[in-house]
Amino acid sequence: MLEVSTPKALGRRGWAPGVLRQHAVLMAVVIVALAIRLYYVQTAVVDHPLRGDAGQYFTYARNIVHQQVFSIVSPEEGAPIADNFRDPGYPTFLAGIVALCGDGEAFYTTALDVQAILSAFTVALYALLARRWLGFRSAVVTSLGLTFWPLSITLAGFLLSETLVGFFLAVALWSLQLGLERGTRTGMLISGAAFAAAGLTNAVLAPAAPLLAAVMAWRDKARRTLWICLLIAATLPCAAWILRGTQLPPGLSSSSRIAMNFVQGSWPEYHSAWIASIYRNPNAQATLGLIDGEIRLVHEDRRAGLRAIAERMAREPMRYLAWYASKPAELWGWSIGIGQGDIYVYPTYRSPLSGTGVLRWITDLLYFANPFLMLLAFAGAVITLATWKRREPVLALAMLLAVYATAVFTVLQADARYAAPYRGSEWMAICVAIAGLAGWSREVRRRPRLRDARHS
Repeated sequence: MLEVSTPKALGRRGWAPGVLRQHAVLMAVVIVALAIRLYYVQTAVVDHPLRGDAGQYFTYARNIVHQQVFSIVSPEEGAPIADNFRDPGYPTFLAGIVALCGDGEAFYTTALDVQAILSAFTVALYALLARRWLGFRSAVVTSLGLTFWPLSITLAGFLLSETLVGFFLAVALWSLQLGLERGTRTGMLISGAAFAAAGLTNAVLAPAAPLLAAVMAWRDKARRTLWICLLIAATLPCAAWILRGTQLPPGLSSSSRIAMNFVQGSWPEYHSAWIASIYRNPNAQATLGLIDGEIRLVHEDRRAGLRAIAERMAREPMRYLAWYASKPAELWGWSIGIGQGDIYVYPTYRSPLSGTGVLRWITDLLYFANPFLMLLAFAGAVITLATWKRREPVLALAMLLAVYATAVFTVLQADARYAAPYRGSEWMAICVAIAGLAGWSREVRRRPRLRDARHS
């Protein structure tokens, strides 16, 4: 049974034997998480790892280091021209590794090792948060869930941004918790900077912290200064990047990428057509041609493009209604839609999660349990937000961020890959749901005994 501890109980300090044992258990789980991730990235072999999104990120990183320009244009294709098609956080992260290791094999292996370490740190931060908010047993479940969750492992083995986003988000939540507990501006500034880093790595998160901080600065007068610190630190870096975008010549931009994702996400056939097109299926290629045509139309004439999308949906309203209603399950589901499928974005060989042994057994178990886990997480998020006044505020925020991300990706593209940074919130929601079910079960068992006591 999982407990939901009160904030007062979670705030006790000391080095009592029980506390030491709890820290030792959580530390052991984190060490296991680190060992699994390092073993995975050093064992699994990705076929042509610098393809698709990863190839674009690598091109940006090389241009930052060698050309001092943020551009998607490969130097082999001509002079790089500044753009803001991709968010700058992950290319800058890769650029730091390129600057240290060059852009050969040492870069690739170092990047994966660093991502494995960041992923393990993310497990540690959510373990600490869950212990603070929900109690020790919930912290164990949350940390174990993240430790063995397959996509949390495999994404560390691709040059993709989700691992870094998840780390920044965990740092932001932990720093916010400490900043509010201790009333320190430093904690709030660090939290705001981490939220900004997450937003600059994936723009979906960019508005979240400034909006929260603005609302809380208005409502929470006693801690207004702290919330203003969060607002400033979370807003200024993103605002600077937006200002840079206004100075660029017309071309590839973040708005064109959003439009592309919106159009692609409005087609129920997109994922299946994308996969089939790899095998030269003519029907799939024709479907992708129609999708590309809508993307061009939206880019050239936004009103005409949106009107064309609306007319397409109006011809089959129930089909599209069902499609959008199913997209949250697509987001929090198991299989990656745009990629190799299952738990892999790119073709991967010698994966410990797909071979034989304990990791394969755990992966299979989680595969069958995932629909049930999704239902528990949904229930836990509803319970947390419905009872937010009795919860730690940052716990409610973590759930709210997951709900917000679900709404955004439902409108745009929904893929299991994109939910990876929010899996810590999911596992804490699962713990809340289990605690709620346990409490309800105790209440049901207690009622007959109370009736018997009254009649005796």
